[in-house]
Amino acid sequence: MARFSQLGVAATRIALEDARVPSSGHLCQQAAICYGTSVNGVGDVAGENIAALVERGVRAIKPSAALEYPPHAVSSYPAIEFGVQGPALSVSSNCCTGLDAVNIAASQIAAGHTRLAIAGACDAPIFPPSFGAFCALGALTTREQDPRCASRPYDLRRDGLVISEGAATLILEDFEAAELRGAHIYAEVLGYGGASEALGMRKGDLEGRLMASAISAAIANAHLRPEDIDHVNAHGSSLPDYDICDSNSFKKALGRHAYHIPVASIKSMIGQPVSAAGSLQMAAACLSLEEQRVPPTINQEFPDPECDLDFVPNTSRVARLNHILINCHSFGGSVSALVIGRPERR
Repeated sequence: MARFSQLGVAATRIALEDARVPSSGHLCQQAAICYGTSVNGVGDVAGENIAALVERGVRAIKPSAALEYPPHAVSSYPAIEFGVQGPALSVSSNCCTGLDAVNIAASQIAAGHTRLAIAGACDAPIFPPSFGAFCALGALTTREQDPRCASRPYDLRRDGLVISEGAATLILEDFEAAELRGAHIYAEVLGYGGASEALGMRKGDLEGRLMASAISAAIANAHLRPEDIDHVNAHGSSLPDYDICDSNSFKKALGRHAYHIPVASIKSMIGQPVSAAGSLQMAAACLSLEEQRVPPTINQEFPDPECDLDFVPNTSRVARLNHILINCHSFGGSVSALVIGRPERR
């Protein structure tokens, strides 16, 4: 099993245990799974087999290689591991993957296709060709001598992202069904919006116009107003242009309210795990609702005049949180936004 699939299976096992879903029971069998990745197994599986092919010919390739490195492996392996017999869907929209997977899973439940869905994303991009490609793109920070301060979203001296890897899995379920069986409910999925900037593979919309439209759509879909948003768990990758896009989109979508709520990027602490970013942000936002605390954006030393919102510098903060907005921004121009809310007992 490729490393990206290992991460996805491990996160799914933990999530099922936390949700008290029996991994071999009827409920799990009837579930859907919607999981995503972007870099997939090109590094460890494909890379290893390409080297074997060059050195020793086609007979040196592992027979299982064709099954292990494609993106769909990350939906198939958890389905096999946990006996999930409902639809197994795969998503690949780069940094938006995690949020898009959650939206698709929630839609499956809302449409009555399934009662429970496993959703999330993973990526393991830390291998030479991928790392070299991000370097060639000019997307990575050059702060080699000071790695702990290298990821610094919205800071004036940010110069690029820190690549990382990981996975996060969310268990989605009809609220009444989850409540009936005594599940621990962290949050409700309330609304989603998406768009494409359609400008280029690397070029971002500095004005944040399309991101703002996705955010506005998510808020409207949740039947809320901009003033109802209490916190933004932001994309905040530490890329100079994408951070400006974030800041401008929040101002456009939320108006003056954007200046009065905490905005934070967990990527200042965990780096940029590509497809896993959105699902990890979702997990952090769920815990923010649970703990009534906003995570910090660390390494905030020199405020950027173009990013002039409250980015919760360096220290977490207690806050009254009922609705949280999460946004993601992919290379290629895909943007996604999701609104979650504090669970209200029926």
